Amino acid sequence: MKVLILPSLCVPESGSAIMIARNLAALFHMEGYETAVCSDQKSRFTDTSFYITPAPSSLRRIRFRLGTTIEEYMDGHGAFSTGWLMKDYQYILDAIHDFKPDVIFEIERPSAIPAGRACRLPVFSVVSPGAFRNREFNPDKLNGFNEFLSRIDQEQVLRYQVLYQNTVCLSFGPKEFLSFPPAYKVLHYGMSCIAPLPYEPEEKLSIVFSESSISSRRRRQIIEDAFLGAPYEIYVLAKGMKQGKKENLHYQNPSRYITIAGSRICIHDGTDAVTQYCNALGVPQLIIHDDTWQRSWNGACLRRSGAGLTLEESSLTMERLYETYRIIVSDDSFQTNARRLQEEALLAGDLSAVTGFLKK
Repeated sequence: MKVLILPSLCVPESGSAIMIARNLAALFHMEGYETAVCSDQKSRFTDTSFYITPAPSSLRRIRFRLGTTIEEYMDGHGAFSTGWLMKDYQYILDAIHDFKPDVIFEIERPSAIPAGRACRLPVFSVVSPGAFRNREFNPDKLNGFNEFLSRIDQEQVLRYQVLYQNTVCLSFGPKEFLSFPPAYKVLHYGMSCIAPLPYEPEEKLSIVFSESSISSRRRRQIIEDAFLGAPYEIYVLAKGMKQGKKENLHYQNPSRYITIAGSRICIHDGTDAVTQYCNALGVPQLIIHDDTWQRSWNGACLRRSGAGLTLEESSLTMERLYETYRIIVSDDSFQTNARRLQEEALLAGDLSAVTGFLKK
């Protein structure tokens, strides 16, 4: 079988979609499937055929509030620009014609489902339940996307989620983090990675920022003011920060999620990939979220689960970060609920179950 993976380009290198795409590529390679990825060159995929995309630098790296819907998020990043979509669509078609895949896996890539339909290929979509929020938004946000659909002779949509009616949806996480309308075909699994090995909790803290809009300088200052010199090791995985060690702080490659294993707590920005990995490990979480559809959804679900607490990114300070961290450390109920989520995730199966469905 030949599989083409099409991840989002809104957050290149270490964003949630890229991390999940890497997990998929590694799984398919391990299963002996011929795999290709059409993505940004900085995303560093291995053991796959690689097809380039339009330069992601032409998408906007925004620093203002986006709103809680996927439509507002895509439009805010420039991913609904008709010109961008037409270019990306053509790059995907070129990859399809050259690689000749049997199936497509896409992650928040607006051009992917229309390309799959045009080429009559089955499409699997990795979806976040936050994309199905029934929230109002300005319909003008879809103007560029609908113009693109008209140009390729496909019907316009009133909400982005309508596209998922043409795919098989893959969802990951404990069921209490999920919510989908009944009209959609959704395959549910516990985690978007291979189940991590059991571990013994250690006196260490993990901090992961992969999509935060807080400047790396401010993030580093807050982290060092709060935790530098603490009597335990702290592993920081964050884009834009120079790697190295400063006393008890270890600044590492933001893709080294394995570091999270054994942490008493993981502080992160609420993306699907990190949230699901923490759930799979049974690690209590402190989510620093903004109002975007994925990160705010995971923050709300975490609070309801009792497995952690949240802070709003816009009001983050060293004092609030450390105070909230201490609340989680001092209350065993967060660990108890994190272990419950872990059991639910393991029971629902890990990423390897996806290939079992493909073989049917």
